[in-house]
Amino acid sequence: MGNIDRNKLSWTNIFMTAGAFISYTVGSGFASGNEVLQFYGSWGTEGTALAIFCGVITAAIYCVSFYLLGRQSTLVKPTEVYLFLGGRTLGWIYQIFVYVFILSCFMLMFSGAANVLYQEFGVAKWLGAVLLGSVSLLIVLKGLKTVEKVLGWAGIILLGYTLVFATVSVLNPQCSIGEASFIKEAVATGQIWQANLFALFPFSLFPGLTAMNGPVVEGTLYPAVCLVSGSPFYFTLGKRAASNKEAIVSGIVTAVSFFTCVCFSLLIMLMNGSKLIDFGTGKMYEIPLLAAVDFLWPAGSWTYSLIIFIGIFTTTTGYLWVINDLLFPGHDEGLTAKGRLLVLILTIIGIFFGGLIPFSVLINLMFPICGIVGLMMTISAVGKVLFKI
Repeated sequence: MGNIDRNKLSWTNIFMTAGAFISYTVGSGFASGNEVLQFYGSWGTEGTALAIFCGVITAAIYCVSFYLLGRQSTLVKPTEVYLFLGGRTLGWIYQIFVYVFILSCFMLMFSGAANVLYQEFGVAKWLGAVLLGSVSLLIVLKGLKTVEKVLGWAGIILLGYTLVFATVSVLNPQCSIGEASFIKEAVATGQIWQANLFALFPFSLFPGLTAMNGPVVEGTLYPAVCLVSGSPFYFTLGKRAASNKEAIVSGIVTAVSFFTCVCFSLLIMLMNGSKLIDFGTGKMYEIPLLAAVDFLWPAGSWTYSLIIFIGIFTTTTGYLWVINDLLFPGHDEGLTAKGRLLVLILTIIGIFFGGLIPFSVLINLMFPICGIVGLMMTISAVGKVLFKI
């Protein structure tokens, strides 16, 4: 009887784990459609399918590995996961990169907020950055309990929106999967950005390497990006599993569930490819998914823009809290005087500089390199699982 109990799966627990992963991972870049379009939707239909397949496999490998390690680990602090994975030297490199990446993503949030309000309502970009900074600063100085609730509901509503509009796109006679070829042509003309690790320094120093970029490379890198800043959280999710078998199944279900959301988002954009281009500028809208929703529901697209803004706000607040905790740990209920000064300075920097940098450019520069670090961490996690080291 004991063996039967240990092998029994709690599907409620499994889906709760997958849901927690999705809520944490679906940030402003995903909600905008920019990340998904650059890494998956820019290759044409066949390339997109191949990229998604590689993404599911990569996500399943690291989710299973992290859930197993989290279940078996006795780490006191989740943030110790980086040292646990890489040891003193490589773990230190992981930690330093995470600090830099989180700070970069913090700036990305201000760029996203500035662009989403500008695209939908035509307000000055600085106003969106100021609004985001003011609200986030106010909340983080009081605590995160309210923000965590908002984040959970925002994630659920966001996923509901993508499901509804993916269905509308399939049923709408004005939408067609043939529009995906328009996106591929727009990439060739530079109207739409495409993720390209090999075009970035130092890979760009090697002649001919850029041409090796493709859906396999970028499809694999994207889920690894999610791993870098989310490792402590994913590690903790593994503690929910009652057995190794449940941890493994949870990892697989998580990967499939997350990429189901990716497919919903992609379907909306691929079937409305020509609507993603602002013909006034000849470039892709910074928030392409919002542009597609605006075509499908002109009178109500503003509701989706507000959902994106809420997602950006909750993510920004979380980053502020994480940065403070990294430098001034041990103050879960409130901030120290130094912590308050830190978040104030970071918010001012975000307002003045984050809103000035194009959202799509930031994603194109930051995420491919981050994916490399994520893959290194995945290999480290797999090694820990297989060799018990």
